[in-house]
Amino acid sequence: MKPLVHAWPSEGIEHVERCPVCGSSGREQLYSGLTDRVFDCAPGRWDLYQCKGCQSAYLDPRPTPRTIHLAYETYYTHQPPVARSTERMSGAKRLVHALANGYRNHRYHSDLEPANGLGPYVFRLLPRYRKRLDRKMRSLPPPKPGGHLLDVGFGSGAFLLDAQRAGWQVSGADPDPVSVMNGRGLGLDVRQGGIEAFEDFAETFDVISLAHVIEHVHDPVGTLKMAYGLLKPGGLLYVETPNIHAYGHVHFKEHWRGLEIPRHLVIFNWESMTKTLKKVGFTEIQNLSIPSPYVNLAGKSRAIREGRDPYRFARKTLGDRFNGVRVSLPFLADGRKTEFVALYARKDHSS
Repeated sequence: MKPLVHAWPSEGIEHVERCPVCGSSGREQLYSGLTDRVFDCAPGRWDLYQCKGCQSAYLDPRPTPRTIHLAYETYYTHQPPVARSTERMSGAKRLVHALANGYRNHRYHSDLEPANGLGPYVFRLLPRYRKRLDRKMRSLPPPKPGGHLLDVGFGSGAFLLDAQRAGWQVSGADPDPVSVMNGRGLGLDVRQGGIEAFEDFAETFDVISLAHVIEHVHDPVGTLKMAYGLLKPGGLLYVETPNIHAYGHVHFKEHWRGLEIPRHLVIFNWESMTKTLKKVGFTEIQNLSIPSPYVNLAGKSRAIREGRDPYRFARKTLGDRFNGVRVSLPFLADGRKTEFVALYARKDHSS
């Protein structure tokens, strides 16, 4: 895989004089001359800096909002969700699938089929696999009557459909017109754009989800402020985003899959995300214990380092699997170095 290195349009580049997270001008360069080695569609070479204040990382220069679409020509969210068929599954896989559906129906009040009623009891004994199922549902609380959820950057629409089956009234925003067309074809209430597409819905939503979105936006703090304004008092914001302090980044450096230049404009860490949410006004911040995707990202990062397509040639080694176990053990792992920051933050009830 040879990355595109011809220049980004000169009129489509903007400079970033201060950290987009904390506003500090102090910084150090992490990498220079980075190219798109994940989806192999974005032109240009890019420099990544780390803020000396909050330790977040950010691109400078970066694509402008008007031209950033050039980095998404072959992005994976263009495809609608594909329902899993159990017809070709082996007997064992069908049983696991039914047990998983049984757990999700019990935990999230959905109506998935086929379902096995033993699922809640089986997955209680398998916490690692249970957390994988919870991550797919973003650990949603039970919906209140009329509970309204907004997924920003809904992509394929798979999560919106899952949340809808669990009893939520759902809406979505995505800048990709193909995703919006697919979402409407699924009967979903979706709008094209970022979170600002719902700016006329003040204090409407019980839950807003920003799953692997905040790293893509030009004004992450403004996005979090808008989310705060769109939530009802007591509402929840879900955030999941790459962590610049991750074990994977420490090991693979500029080849780490989580960088995804130039689509990822800003990369937080646990501390910078938590402080920013508190500054915006959120309270009761809950760190979510999601399964570490270290092994999966390590395979993709190795492919990037070898100049291969990370989605076709990811090679997971025994060492990756060992490290994956090690970084998941509470008594060995540093919680600040998980591959992703994942948390819930609550809007104050008195707001």
